[in-house]
Amino acid sequence: MRKLWVAGLALVLVVLGVAAPTAGANEKLLTLYSPRIHSLPYVHDTHSVPLLKADGNAPKQPGFILGYKEMALVDSKNPKAKPLPIAKMMVHHFLYWAPGRVNETEGSCWRGSGFIGGRGEEHPLGRTQMTLPKKYRGVYGIENRKEDGTAPDWGLTAMVMNHYKRPKSFYVRTRVWYTTEKRKPVLPIVIGNCAQLANGMSYDVPGGGKKGSNFVDKSDWTAPFSGRLLVAASHHHGGGKYQTLESRTCGRRLFKAPAYYGRPDHPYNTIRPILHEPGPIGNGSYASGTGLPVVKGEVLRRVAVHDNHNLHVASMGFWATWWVKDDSVKRCGKIPDDFVEINRPARFDRTPNYDLVVPQLARPAGVFRAFDGNPLNVGDDFFAPAKVTAKVGETVTWNFGGQKPHSVTVANGPRGFSSIYWGRTRGSYSVTPTVKGTYKLVCLVHPTTMAQTLEVK
Repeated sequence: MRKLWVAGLALVLVVLGVAAPTAGANEKLLTLYSPRIHSLPYVHDTHSVPLLKADGNAPKQPGFILGYKEMALVDSKNPKAKPLPIAKMMVHHFLYWAPGRVNETEGSCWRGSGFIGGRGEEHPLGRTQMTLPKKYRGVYGIENRKEDGTAPDWGLTAMVMNHYKRPKSFYVRTRVWYTTEKRKPVLPIVIGNCAQLANGMSYDVPGGGKKGSNFVDKSDWTAPFSGRLLVAASHHHGGGKYQTLESRTCGRRLFKAPAYYGRPDHPYNTIRPILHEPGPIGNGSYASGTGLPVVKGEVLRRVAVHDNHNLHVASMGFWATWWVKDDSVKRCGKIPDDFVEINRPARFDRTPNYDLVVPQLARPAGVFRAFDGNPLNVGDDFFAPAKVTAKVGETVTWNFGGQKPHSVTVANGPRGFSSIYWGRTRGSYSVTPTVKGTYKLVCLVHPTTMAQTLEVK
């Protein structure tokens, strides 16, 4: 997932072509740290971390977020500490929340969460946002205030992958431009298939198609207000080729966002062991100072196009967008000519390897046992039995137990499927295989220690 992952408000403003007032003197660059987080080696950890204003982890005063300069992993609170190398600590995603804040509009798949920003694998250096000239930060901001006038506490969801050979502790350092002065509110909205929300916005690309074939995931979104679209940032991975956003109402394409992959020498491609499919190092993202006019009731369609020759589990395709309300916009108004692409890497692979085989790192032990219709067990550090045979058309069910979250995920095989990628400790997951072959399964959270082989005949 690789995993939001979004261009921030600062990137909206850096390309503004309109006159802007000078930012106020009380604008500050805040450096905030999460509490210390611990990660075991070779584990896909998902951490939900409170960022309490009382502890200095979030702004103490209500105000406006003007942009993010940095979101990075560091091993100390020394302001000069360098971010941890991506070859050792990889970020799948950071998601920031301010629950209960005002000006959280309808229309987002994440409505009610207080979403205020984030970064994904497609921002490997942690610089998802740039430092802005003060005059542009004097225009817009994400309002960080509750109805009672106080500042909200924040929350952080951080999915990281520890490639150190030992447990590692770290902090998430966030550098954010902030002011207590008034700004025009920006509305962050996630446009995707909201029906996939329970699975973390992810879906599986089954694979098995001809060389060059595509898998397409699409959904429609109806604008709940009239306004201007300032930023559209594609989040797209899992054999992603490109993602489009088009207006069905006006019969025009707005954006076609490529997925940019690292060249063979990029750390995403050289790091070992391979814990999961390498994600893109950039996704097409676009910003305009004028803003694209969209009227209430206008229908936008997102179309995410993936390679379907190989399987790609826990894939994603959605748009993180930033809006301002404006009742004066006209239906199907002119697309502004000041849109610029803001997340295109300087170097990328123009012929990415969609056919990479993700290995099953652990070796299932024992003999094959025939599936008897009873649920298979997934617990702390084990699948039971480790080797199973089943028939095409049989529904196979796994029951989860234990203290740690686990998943059932195809590393490689004739088709792809997976349970929720951050794992679960209770409940069940079922699949009905329709294709014969050997399915090499892993726990995506613990890929080096947990594996199972399913032979379908």
